[in-house]
Amino acid sequence: MSLSAIWLMAACSGSESLDDSAGTPGGPDPVLAACADGQDNDADGLVDFPDDPGCDSADDDSEDNLASADTKTRYAMASQCWALRSVATGQYVARSGSDYSASADAIAEAEPLFFKATALGKYVLYDSQRELITVDTPPALTQTASADATDAAEFTVLGVGDTTAYPATPAYHTEPTPEYVAEYHGFEDPNLLFEAFTLASDTTATRLGVDGDGQLVAVAAADEDAQAFAIEPTTGCAAYPEASSNFTGTPFSGTQPDGTVLGHADVHVHISASEFLGGAQWGRPYHKFGVEHALGNCSVDHGETGQMDLVGGLFTNDPDGHATDGYPTFSEWPARGMLTHEAIYWKWLERSWAAGLRVAVNDLVDNETLCELQRNAAGNVTEDCNSMNNAGRQAGTMYGMQDYIDAQYGGRGEGFFQIVHDPAEARAVIEDGKMAVVLGIEISNLFDCKLTYQPTRTQTPEVEDGSGGIENSYGCTIEEGQPNSILTQMERIHAWGVRQIISIHEFDNAFGGNGIFDGLVLNVGNRENSGGIPSGDVAEITGLLSGSLDPAQVTELAENLQTTETPTGEFWTTYDCPIEGETENFTGYLWSSTGGSTQSFLSPPLCVPTGQGGRSGGTTPCYPADVRQCNARWMTPAGLYTYGKMMELGFIFDFDHMEMGMKTQALELAEAQTPVYPLVSTHGTFGGTTIDQAARVLRGGGHLYPSNGSSRGFRSDMDETFAIYQAAVADLPAESRPLFGFGYGTDTNGLSSQTGPRGNFEPEDAVVYPYTLYTGEVFDELPEFAAVDPVVFHQPSSVDADGVVQRTWHEDIDGNAHHGMLSGFVEEIRLEGTPEQMRHLFNSAEVYLQTWERTEASKAAIQANGLQVPDGVLRPAPPEGEIAP
Repeated sequence: MSLSAIWLMAACSGSESLDDSAGTPGGPDPVLAACADGQDNDADGLVDFPDDPGCDSADDDSEDNLASADTKTRYAMASQCWALRSVATGQYVARSGSDYSASADAIAEAEPLFFKATALGKYVLYDSQRELITVDTPPALTQTASADATDAAEFTVLGVGDTTAYPATPAYHTEPTPEYVAEYHGFEDPNLLFEAFTLASDTTATRLGVDGDGQLVAVAAADEDAQAFAIEPTTGCAAYPEASSNFTGTPFSGTQPDGTVLGHADVHVHISASEFLGGAQWGRPYHKFGVEHALGNCSVDHGETGQMDLVGGLFTNDPDGHATDGYPTFSEWPARGMLTHEAIYWKWLERSWAAGLRVAVNDLVDNETLCELQRNAAGNVTEDCNSMNNAGRQAGTMYGMQDYIDAQYGGRGEGFFQIVHDPAEARAVIEDGKMAVVLGIEISNLFDCKLTYQPTRTQTPEVEDGSGGIENSYGCTIEEGQPNSILTQMERIHAWGVRQIISIHEFDNAFGGNGIFDGLVLNVGNRENSGGIPSGDVAEITGLLSGSLDPAQVTELAENLQTTETPTGEFWTTYDCPIEGETENFTGYLWSSTGGSTQSFLSPPLCVPTGQGGRSGGTTPCYPADVRQCNARWMTPAGLYTYGKMMELGFIFDFDHMEMGMKTQALELAEAQTPVYPLVSTHGTFGGTTIDQAARVLRGGGHLYPSNGSSRGFRSDMDETFAIYQAAVADLPAESRPLFGFGYGTDTNGLSSQTGPRGNFEPEDAVVYPYTLYTGEVFDELPEFAAVDPVVFHQPSSVDADGVVQRTWHEDIDGNAHHGMLSGFVEEIRLEGTPEQMRHLFNSAEVYLQTWERTEASKAAIQANGLQVPDGVLRPAPPEGEIAP
């Protein structure tokens, strides 16, 4: 049968035979042509053309009916065992020695090939000898071990005759254009069905084909029959190396009777941080060639003993290095405290999804100063440390990951991991049983709004214009239409699909001041980021940090700072934070936290404060001893402009990392809108949040979700927040009260330690593998789980290609060593929590969607009526201004 007829039948799948498309019968040739010899050559009970659908014409010399096989899409082969059957010869591809040929008459003699998807419509072919068919020097084929796979082993599969213009595969760590995001995200795949396919090597511009001797070769695209194959199911494949999600059962889908979704939300995570900090982060959340490439030995970046992990050692104060082996043995990582190693591999995330994760907010993240530090230490002079550029590259990684997971699940939109651009799309994804993935952003110099301090300045933050000269200067401008305008850069990230923003992160910028929560490393970083520390002054930096960090490590840090900067940077300029029970009209701090941090440098009278207006900080780290310091840099005019534009474009406004007083200013701006523009806190507020601020967030339809320290701490934070919520909405009509839910922000891959083990517990409360979620104690008391099928979670483990367990993790010992162990976090809540607490957890995805919907409603009002700016929103910090309530 001709391939054009096969494709026509596949595309027109309602046809029951080929009679209508076969054309006019030709003259019979009973001697030479099987389709006119009067014999039932293929034993299907049908004889010759036109009665036998295997005959394309009377001249066709084969009655074999390839079209009678099950049709399939180009995506259907993923992670299954197949045999290739040549359309030209009707024989199956077999392996003999190092050669492949279409020489087998029966499928039982064919070479079983495991099709491991590398992207949608692309595969590597893994044979029974655990080698990949590879095209190195066409036309010959060679074999490659999976651990050594290159692009020469990848094949693009297309149905014969398919002319669909498919979007290109999203490129890992490459910023996508707005046009590409729109094309890829909006593409409606026709999902055409075919019986025969071509397999093309894109790197060599060749196709697999069968030559005149029956050999399988790679040649330039030409004769369709010789380069077309039926792909038929078989058995006997070798297992391709891959990590395991260690669960059994079907994750839930659908909505509740009232239309709400069920599931919990991780609203602050860094899945895409693979190249974070100039390559300081090791590992990837996915790799097209699998776990061996994504989670291999980290010595490539961190050195043979891990000693080159400069950033990781800095944050853990452990300069001695670590074991570098990765998959499958994982001696030391992943671990809850190994902060520069991948902890969100896609199979681990799949386990979290099975445990009920239905909203994940991936914050594109980078830190220019730490990136420069790692770049200089590694001698990689070409590394681009611009945070906006790196955020764009991470956006490309996210679309690539969606494509990859879709490919594993057998088709576009079929994977559990779906990036969404609006709340309606998110609802549809969750109803379909998948995880709605929202893109956020968290970088220090957002929109390139890096601040450079000028010691001669006269303007205070509330009137600062960033004009330069004797005043502070910015890397951005509020003047619209310029390449470095804030609006231009905001539209840039919106085009990537970003819908949530943290505007300040760890360092001061053009919008205002960082919420202080660290007394040492980040303050030095603030000085470096805001103008620089002369890198030759190793003695000064070592003197500042020694005693708290290893001196040799500090010296290495200092020697790798920039060599071209001038010493104009400043330490945080501060005021004394309000104190619970002492400061007048102060409501106290949320979650038993505090505002600011003590600064362990110099103290008067040994030093003189040099901060603006005589405040502490500035060019010298002079602070009062044992008094928590808050950042005196409050909202600037550039910040007010930026937040107004964020609201006009409908970004979810995350006020984490803002100076505590700035959070009140943001609330005033949000509450001036009708309807109120909701604000959110996604990972523990950072820098302090007051009880009053929390109540206003909750009343306004926002949410506050903590970082995860432990499941017990999480439940305590939940109960405290629920009490604040009840008081905040008590005077509202029941139908107007926002739904309460309580999620979390793991901050995984964000230099943040993960949930730890609980410590002491009753024997009956131990996590015992396997355990089952959605049924049993606690769940049985909640009607929303009545129709949910149970899912069984086995102990997290790493298994090698032979099926031998090489490493296990346990929730009660390791805590959340990787993201997939969130299932154990849920189990701990089942063991020690209440039905109400479980309900609040599984309401958190719905609460996130409702907040997003309120954001969209307020955006529409702002676009229609303009932004409302309250009087006095820009003001100085205390003691000149009032303490934030």
